[in-house]
Amino acid sequence: MRKIAVTVAAVLLASGCTGERAGTSTSPAPSGPAATAAGGPPEAVVTNAPAAWRLATMPELAGPTSVLWDVVTVDATHGWAVGSEAYSPDQPNDSGTPLILQWDGTRWARAALPAITWHGRFDLVAADSPSNVWAVGSTAAARPEDQETHVLHYDGTAWREVPLPRRDSGSYALITGLTVAGGHTWVVGNRLHEVIIEQWDGRSWRSHLSPAECRTGGTSIGGMPNFCTVTAIKAFRADDVWAAGNGAWTGFKGPLLFHWNGSGWRTVPVGVNGQESSFKALAGRSSGELWAVGDGGLAVRGGGGSFEVLGGAPRGALPDVATDMAGVPWLIDNSPAPSAALATHGAGGWVDMPAPQPAGAVGMSLHGITGTPGSPLMVAVGAADLPTSPRHLRAVILEYVPAQPTEPRA
Repeated sequence: MRKIAVTVAAVLLASGCTGERAGTSTSPAPSGPAATAAGGPPEAVVTNAPAAWRLATMPELAGPTSVLWDVVTVDATHGWAVGSEAYSPDQPNDSGTPLILQWDGTRWARAALPAITWHGRFDLVAADSPSNVWAVGSTAAARPEDQETHVLHYDGTAWREVPLPRRDSGSYALITGLTVAGGHTWVVGNRLHEVIIEQWDGRSWRSHLSPAECRTGGTSIGGMPNFCTVTAIKAFRADDVWAAGNGAWTGFKGPLLFHWNGSGWRTVPVGVNGQESSFKALAGRSSGELWAVGDGGLAVRGGGGSFEVLGGAPRGALPDVATDMAGVPWLIDNSPAPSAALATHGAGGWVDMPAPQPAGAVGMSLHGITGTPGSPLMVAVGAADLPTSPRHLRAVILEYVPAQPTEPRA
């Protein structure tokens, strides 16, 4: 792995990422002799602890397997991570308890949920304030078409379920993206060749049509029907929403972005055509600075009508991307080992930073990552592989600790 140095002006004090409570390991300051003035005593110097990701302290979760799939923070004292615990690979259809953890700036703790009678997991979480948090999950089932989607909302006081509208089709619906901005919530996914786009306006759900290219009934490359898939979504305002995925129709096949301007959705090509690839994740601070990534080194940045395909991105599975408080992108890079790294992009291109594993783990995969508005706090979540047979997993949370000055020493 290549080393990366990150300079951050603020100190991660409010986030609680200092001391034993926030993490299970710390990065010591480099040692060395103090600078000495000629003929005088040693001068006071300030050393810098290196930037690093480290394991956060978590509440005890029920086994044999626990996994976290997504995470969001809205400031340095409010965050949520979602997944499941008490899942057994031997009983995949009737085990797994949906789980939400909450960050208060000091520690991660279980969120108080309404009575949940179904087995399964939460896959997605998004928020635009401490009193507007949404989570999406699904039930465990023997067949995908038997799974049911569950949507929960937190108003700052309690969680309650907000059911998605039921559709006539009985085919399996896969919800892949969730975003919240300006009091509006968006859920996207796919049902066979149909794109699902649902918007919550504060009172009810509204269904959207996908762009015309995705549903006109023409043929794509190879004679297949036109199609689009939507795998991620990011809203900045109610009339400025971006989604990512891929599509195919006559003359085009490849990764795509989609944009909502308040009146309709349109496809936005990024300069890649004729490829079997798709975006998996989307991030940015505004429409003018978007980042989209997909497996196998697919990475694009830009905004509006201009996009640049970036070479040199990690070639592994890239399930998520986020931007820090300076707008710098960080993405998850999972290899089949399994092992996980966190990569960022700077003037010199893409560079990796190792992701720490719990002691005794034999591998690890990360699934979700988030930056924090106005704070250097970044969080990634996933699960570590345990040395058991059959293989079990244990949920992990990683926090990013920027380079920090230590106390002057004589």
